[in-house]
Amino acid sequence: MANPTLSPVLPIVGVSACLYKAETPKPYHAVDDKYLRAVATSSNTMPVIIPALPDLLDIPRLVSKLDGIMLTGSASNVHPKRYRASPSPEAEPYDEMRDQTTFALIKEAINQEVPLLAICRGFQELNVALGGSLYPQVKEIADRMDHSSPDTNNMEIDYGPNHSITLDRNGRLYEILKKDDAMVNSLHYQAVNKLGDGLMADATAKDGTIEAISMPGQKSFVLGVQWHPEYKASENSTSQAIFRAFGKAVINRIQ
Repeated sequence: MANPTLSPVLPIVGVSACLYKAETPKPYHAVDDKYLRAVATSSNTMPVIIPALPDLLDIPRLVSKLDGIMLTGSASNVHPKRYRASPSPEAEPYDEMRDQTTFALIKEAINQEVPLLAICRGFQELNVALGGSLYPQVKEIADRMDHSSPDTNNMEIDYGPNHSITLDRNGRLYEILKKDDAMVNSLHYQAVNKLGDGLMADATAKDGTIEAISMPGQKSFVLGVQWHPEYKASENSTSQAIFRAFGKAVINRIQ
């Protein structure tokens, strides 16, 4: 039997959860398996789920105990009041308990210089938390394509390569991937409108939609991507590079 004292001590990454309550009399907090699995296998860290309990969590203390934070995608969207817009059917559904939790996590991750990786909804949360805004429906903007999921219920199709992105050579993503373009999947119908304070567009789609953001003035790792690198991360070189870079940042912080 292996000696547990000789096992490596893995860094701990907090992973944001959603609060699901519309379809059941028993609300529950949940995270898709693919996010947890990608963090564990491709970043070589230990994922722990952070429930959407903003009124009960001591966020500053929680963040101080974490080595990294990943914000996940979701079927819900950031509530428009967060970016000074009116609620509309186009921007639904919402999860305001998650909003409160993740916005506090973002603030503390930046304040405490804890590495932060933000995916899809998390990417949009990062932008809005820093003063940016969103388009409720990107496909309704002139000259923009439909970025939403094909919704075939076939994961290979829905999460398959959809369009290319062009990287800014001054951005964090280019530093990680070391290439000018990449193919990504696309399962979002909202998009960044105004960039948040201190953020830069690391990558854009051909129609101008911002696909990745970073924070050049921040000492710690901050990266947001609009697509889903967590899906079969170990089989995709772009995803592998992103999760490895995040894992390296997490490990470097505790060494």
